[in-house]
Amino acid sequence: MPSRLFVDDSLESGMQLTLAGEPSHYVARVLRLKTGDALTLFDGRGGEFAAIVSAVSKTGVVVTTGEKSSRECESPLSIHLVQAVSRGERMDFVMQKATELGVVRVTPVMTEFSVVKLDGSKRGKRIRHWRRIAQSACEQSGRNRVPVVEEPCTFDEWLGSLVADEKRLRLVLEPSASTTLATFEARPSADLLIGPEGGLSERELQQACAAGFIAIGFGPRILRTETAAIAAIAALQARWGDLARFDRA
Repeated sequence: MPSRLFVDDSLESGMQLTLAGEPSHYVARVLRLKTGDALTLFDGRGGEFAAIVSAVSKTGVVVTTGEKSSRECESPLSIHLVQAVSRGERMDFVMQKATELGVVRVTPVMTEFSVVKLDGSKRGKRIRHWRRIAQSACEQSGRNRVPVVEEPCTFDEWLGSLVADEKRLRLVLEPSASTTLATFEARPSADLLIGPEGGLSERELQQACAAGFIAIGFGPRILRTETAAIAAIAALQARWGDLARFDRA
């Protein structure tokens, strides 16, 4: 199977595209592709394109796109992950695995107990880093639509931006909650709120519930923030998403 590459350009069949910078390095130095080798390109707008490496030089890699395939592997369940920002590799792990599991949107939020504080240039650097992780996870997992990774915001800013929507299932993980996923009927979309290493504060939990979120428990064990996010996404997909009715065709 040809290697897959995300390109931040609108693709069409029969076009020549010169890759520079990181994409060029990845094709020429990491994948070690040569003239005539095949690869698959996608631009995040749906579908994917067969492509051939036309030229490899020090200045860049030229690829020529061929036929477009309409292949998609998106879940029928639209999941929006609202993830409290956690330390370095933990947040990277969540971004990668959430993308692999099919979330369509990730909103990083800074809460009262968040250890990581983002401001200034550090904020911009982190968002670019997380978006690259999502793109790379799409390349690896076969997705053709890159999830939206929003700008980090405070918990209060995020809460103030919420719009009432009775069709959406809104859940917040809380270890002491007795309600489980088995309680709910199928919904086409879900918002999932996950707290940081120290959990959400009592004020934040109350405000989330007042805004329509329902606190649910996830078994007798207390999960790390990154484990909770991935376990909850997988459970949602298994109950109402494409893990419940998998069809590779």
